[in-house]
Amino acid sequence: MATTGTSIFDDDWYPEFCYFASRHEDVFRNFKRHPVYNRVVEYMSPEFGQECFEFILKNSVVNFSEDVWRFFLQNDSVGNPYLSQFDCGDSMVIASPTTLRYVKVLVDVLNFFDVEKIQTVTEVGVGYGGQCRILLNTLPIRRYNLVDLPEVLALAEKFLIALNETGDAVRYLDGTHFYNDAPCDLFISDYAFSELGKPAQEIYIEKILSKAKSGYVTWDGDFFAEAGLYDGFTLEEFVSFLPNDAIILPENPVTTSEANRVVIWGAKQKVRCQP
Repeated sequence: MATTGTSIFDDDWYPEFCYFASRHEDVFRNFKRHPVYNRVVEYMSPEFGQECFEFILKNSVVNFSEDVWRFFLQNDSVGNPYLSQFDCGDSMVIASPTTLRYVKVLVDVLNFFDVEKIQTVTEVGVGYGGQCRILLNTLPIRRYNLVDLPEVLALAEKFLIALNETGDAVRYLDGTHFYNDAPCDLFISDYAFSELGKPAQEIYIEKILSKAKSGYVTWDGDFFAEAGLYDGFTLEEFVSFLPNDAIILPENPVTTSEANRVVIWGAKQKVRCQP
């Protein structure tokens, strides 16, 4: 049941660079600045980072302490990302926009879901493992499944080890040969699922999404479809596979296109009633 070569970004350059960075310390030290990596993961602008920071401070149900912020920002201590200063009222951080994006997703998860019931998470499209690290150490998660190309997983594993995330909670699952069902309390995918081709999406729907009690998917398929680069399910088709409580929200803040959406299901009752 192979699914390799089915994403918009599954060209030779990105996976090969990820594997190369995972094996060579001199490349790993600066991997977040490489043009190949910037094209896929580290592409968000300082302006977007500012919007994320303001969103976090205005919408989080948790007031993150300085110690928690220091933990979040340790993501930027590996890989030498481009950093900017972000200000909102009396608050200021120096961070990469990508890290602030990961914290913004954490805020959404805290707001949308009953996090005490989230013990198993499966993430499809893992970047360098930064979202995993932030969620794993903030929520009561016992198992975090990372699903991606083997080369990408190698880099994510190296990143997580560099920040001492070496416990048994993280599993690295080869998305190119996905045979087994993977039930979870929360399925998460920021862009990656909506950039897959239909055959790969069908496998993940069968093996993962249909077994997930709740989900959070940032959808940018329409953005790529307009450019003729996407041949997967439409947003409406995707939602038809989900439970009846699935809702579609605008992406906030917007990354690549006003057409982007966030799809959630299994949320708290008060969220289900939102338009």
